[in-house]
Amino acid sequence: MTNFTAFTTDDLIVEVEKSDILVATINRGRRGNSLSRPLLEQLSSLFQAIAASSAARALIVTGDGERAFSAGADIHGLEDLDYVRGLNLATHGQGVFDQLAQLPIPTIAAVNGVAFGGGLELALACDIRICAAHARFAFPEITLANVPGWGGTQRLPRTIGSGRAMHMMLTGTPIGADEALDYGLVSAVTSAETLRAEAMSMARALSVRALRAVAGIKTAISTGHEGGHSAGQHAEAAAVAACSGTLEQVEAVTNFLHKKKTSNI
Repeated sequence: MTNFTAFTTDDLIVEVEKSDILVATINRGRRGNSLSRPLLEQLSSLFQAIAASSAARALIVTGDGERAFSAGADIHGLEDLDYVRGLNLATHGQGVFDQLAQLPIPTIAAVNGVAFGGGLELALACDIRICAAHARFAFPEITLANVPGWGGTQRLPRTIGSGRAMHMMLTGTPIGADEALDYGLVSAVTSAETLRAEAMSMARALSVRALRAVAGIKTAISTGHEGGHSAGQHAEAAAVAACSGTLEQVEAVTNFLHKKKTSNI
């Protein structure tokens, strides 16, 4: 059995809750929980271990403290960029966040403060986002004469629509929690004090779902985004077929029919 807590470092704390729910906390509070290259490598190793294990059933990603979920890429890593370094930086970060997006388990971003730049891209790579009432979201790369480079130009428009995404990226202006909720960027807003408990409650509810069905839903959605409607429907049908006749599916249908027979409805 994988010892996920072994992936804990100075910059990343990995905890196991309720035996199968993982909490990964970016632990660079003094630096706005910024994402350095070594931290990206640590996240990549964790995501690889989760993908290879059947022990984890849900993942929560959050940041240390209440100031920042993640203020984005470590600014010191953006010095002396040229074409080749910029390309390598972008493709590496994209690969790490793709690992997160492709995990076969539910993933929740518990946004405990600012999620700017790469921090917002980290949250967007999760399946579900909830946030504290004081959280703010932005892509400020335009103010540094650059472009969101870790998947933000692709995931944000799919999440909130191209018009709103274009406005956020071209202006760099932050939006608050209520606006993020209105946009559909987050699905719930809570107090800072209850954020982790809310994320844990959601993770517990999702963790009991059949993982084959969870993975099928995620695959069908991502395939549709990347390959279009026809490819998405093909993936959807394949996912239905893969779930059909499994022990979980048969038991769920049997239990549902039994409850219907014994109810007054």
